[in-house]
Amino acid sequence: MKISEEHADLRVRRTHKLLWEALMAELSERPFEEVTVKDICERAMVHRTTFYKHYEDKYALLEQGMRQMYEALLAEGHRPPGAFSLNDPPPYFIRLFEHVAQHQHFYKLMLCGEGIGRFQELIKKYVAEVALVKLHKLAPANESFTFPLAMQVQCFAGAVLSLLAWWLENDMPLSPHHMAQYLLSFHNTLFAHH
Repeated sequence: MKISEEHADLRVRRTHKLLWEALMAELSERPFEEVTVKDICERAMVHRTTFYKHYEDKYALLEQGMRQMYEALLAEGHRPPGAFSLNDPPPYFIRLFEHVAQHQHFYKLMLCGEGIGRFQELIKKYVAEVALVKLHKLAPANESFTFPLAMQVQCFAGAVLSLLAWWLENDMPLSPHHMAQYLLSFHNTLFAHH
């Protein structure tokens, strides 16, 4: 029984991977609004009924794929941001910029002008969620009045999006490492606890 469950799980993961890769390929050729579920399924060679068994629509596929990408990016980030220096920025900050550089067409589409609001909201919400989890561990318990944490993480998430958009619009003039240093610098300014 266990073996057949593992086979089923592998099959599901393979289907997700095929559909995600097909969506990325479609997005390299046309805007997200023009891509249909039929296009994705034909490219992935996956039946439409299979698609709808896993996803409500193309937005659901986009959302799950984004979450998986960001979970992979953050998988190694164990040290708190306070443990890093400008010479040694967090690896997940660097990987964020490397990842965006690898998929620059997709991110340019989604973040720079012609992008879709829902995608931008998704990334912002996800960055804010991650920042909130990490910052809860860092914030001193006996703090007096400070800039509310929920507002801080929204500012940070907005800054991440703005930095990524600026970087892409200007043809990535600085390295991922350099951009991670700027992000860490901003993070330390925003979340400095006196």
